Amino acid sequence: MVIVGANPTVARAAASLPGELVHVQLPGAPALDPGTRVLTADFRDLPAFLTFTDEVLRPLRPTAVVSLTEFGLEPAALAARLLGVTGVDPAVVHATRDKLAMRRILEREAPHLNPAFAAGDDTAAVDRLFAVHGRAVAKPVDGVGSTSIALVESADALPAERRTAATLFEQFAEGREFSVEALSESGRHTVIGIAEKGTADGFVEVSHMMPPPSLDPRRQELVARAVGELLDALGLTDGPSHTEVMVDGDKVVVIETHTRLGGDGIADLVQLTTGVEWRRAALGWAIGAGVRRGPATAAAAATVFLTAPPGRVTAVAPPPALTRGRVHAWDLTVRPGDEVRPLRSSADRLGMAVLTAAGTDACAAAVAELTARPVVTTAPAPRL
Repeated sequence: MVIVGANPTVARAAASLPGELVHVQLPGAPALDPGTRVLTADFRDLPAFLTFTDEVLRPLRPTAVVSLTEFGLEPAALAARLLGVTGVDPAVVHATRDKLAMRRILEREAPHLNPAFAAGDDTAAVDRLFAVHGRAVAKPVDGVGSTSIALVESADALPAERRTAATLFEQFAEGREFSVEALSESGRHTVIGIAEKGTADGFVEVSHMMPPPSLDPRRQELVARAVGELLDALGLTDGPSHTEVMVDGDKVVVIETHTRLGGDGIADLVQLTTGVEWRRAALGWAIGAGVRRGPATAAAAATVFLTAPPGRVTAVAPPPALTRGRVHAWDLTVRPGDEVRPLRSSADRLGMAVLTAAGTDACAAAVAELTARPVVTTAPAPRL
């Protein structure tokens, strides 16, 4: 099996799969563990990568080509189709990465899962959207990592260069947001885990809790059913998916979906709370490896992303002792003297903690407690 663009954590999970593995990595990518077979190619250059696929990968006679990284999804799917081996349908991958294309498919196949929306270059449709709903979320059609997402009262609130076909306007969906990890096999979709999401201003994700404290079993079933309808509409029959939904009462609205597992440490939450080795399963489907499940080690778990006001870091606190949970993992990427940028995308977060707790209420309390602590202290940058 060929794996495109794996990070070291994913590559370690893949190492336990049966059969020979070949990794294709970008030039300059972080090194994988010794003994890992690695080929280097810029898979972001699709024509060049397909030539590489034909000339270098084809003689290896792989049985599958897969990826779990956002920018590797389409290259892996196209390579699998070129070689005639197992992979995700490129049309499905494209529909998940092009947010406007996904909205139009749902408009035809499952309109109840859509918010109202308008393409950024359709002035009349944009005007109708704001006239009816008052405000809308503007997002890049091909955006990733919560970048350049804004809640606006009118299209004029955006710079002129963003009022184009590259921007999608969507009705602001009320409710709470959840992310759903699922694995599909021959058109049957199995939910692996549901996380409740916390966001900061600007829609940047700052926490994930699993199981979701605010979602009772009946509404978890509503969410699972909606995700199944979404994946059927898009034509995903096999492989992993990560879907974000907004739930308001019994109404479920799809925000977006991806043909990969969720980032932000969600795979760790799955393993802690269910025992499922989610990274391994999200790759192993392509070679029939099945889902490997060990014992769950936590009743509830969360990832919390550490943030601070913009400025220069003056102090960094150690992992705290929490009242209702415990710190399972701690990864802080800044130290005194570093600059902290405004929180505009996932890349502006300063680190991540994984918490465990005895139940969902305790987990929510632990998240709130850590979020309230000033782990990173900053001072405003001097004006020159």
